[in-house]
Amino acid sequence: MTPSTWKPFLQNRVWRWLLVAAVLVTAAVIWGVREQPILAVATQPSEKTSPPAPRQFVSSLGRLEPRGTVVTVAAPSATAGAVVEELHVDEGQTVKKGELLATLDSYERQRAVVEVAQSQLAVAQSVLQQVEAGAKKGDIDAQEAMVARADAELEKADRELERAKSLSARNVLPAEEIETRQLAADRARIETQRERARLISLKEVREVDLNVRRAEVTAARAEITRASAELRSHRIVAPRDGQILRLHAYPGEVIGDDGLLQMGDVRHMQAVAEVYEGDIPLVRLGQVAEIMVESLGLKLKGTVAELGWMIARKDVLSNDPVSDTDARVQEVRIDLDPAAAEEVARLSNARVEVIIDVRKPAAK
Repeated sequence: MTPSTWKPFLQNRVWRWLLVAAVLVTAAVIWGVREQPILAVATQPSEKTSPPAPRQFVSSLGRLEPRGTVVTVAAPSATAGAVVEELHVDEGQTVKKGELLATLDSYERQRAVVEVAQSQLAVAQSVLQQVEAGAKKGDIDAQEAMVARADAELEKADRELERAKSLSARNVLPAEEIETRQLAADRARIETQRERARLISLKEVREVDLNVRRAEVTAARAEITRASAELRSHRIVAPRDGQILRLHAYPGEVIGDDGLLQMGDVRHMQAVAEVYEGDIPLVRLGQVAEIMVESLGLKLKGTVAELGWMIARKDVLSNDPVSDTDARVQEVRIDLDPAAAEEVARLSNARVEVIIDVRKPAAK
């Protein structure tokens, strides 16, 4: 077709648009044919990837502690605000369970209360013995004499009454005299009965009186028990074997919220690793761990001895300002080798880095 022939087509707007559309379609077809091998290769299924290699180590931050944790010894609850009168230990001293640590200023006052209770018991026991023994022999003898006298008076009154009756029968005495003698005899008889009853009362030991005195003795003993227990609370003793790590109160000072002192068994030191909760399934008892005391450049060996029972927030933080301070962790206790424990006996609460070899299988 000559240029003169194309000219009418090009001048027509419809034909121009049709020509542009044909060019675009042709270009699209050519591009699709060229890219088809690439897309085919891309859509081919990839080869199966191998699973990641299992973890061999778990690392975490932690701290050093005596086995069984550091114990804070406080004042007994009944002695809130107590003042230390005398301190019987020093920092670094080794103590046994039950050994006296400190005496409070209220101890002497409470000891006086115990002594008063003991005196009250002695009085109650004496009264009980007195009741059990009955009246004194002298009192009984005196009362028997009163009974004898009353009997004599009664006998005399009866004789005078009989004599008066005899004389009255012979008209020697008036009838009124008989009434007087009868009244005197009745009065003597009543007095005799009264004195005999008093003698019986002196000799009698009533069970009800004994029960009252026995109850008083029991109450006095209970008061001694209570006062003695209170007295023991005014002297603070060691709750377990261990070493005094730090004193918080000295003679003349009030025992505050920090307690009297802190103690622990530094002969057996442990590293407490804060393991991330996602790593806990890898940790087992008996696995070997390496503990690095960064401040001293020490590298220690140990064995996983105890797994915690709770998930909590981290206590030991790293020096990295962007580290996850809200991470959830579980405490894992690691027994240090005996030789290593001696090296860190004075480093309770020191920050450490822990690497646990998790290749060992679970302990049976």
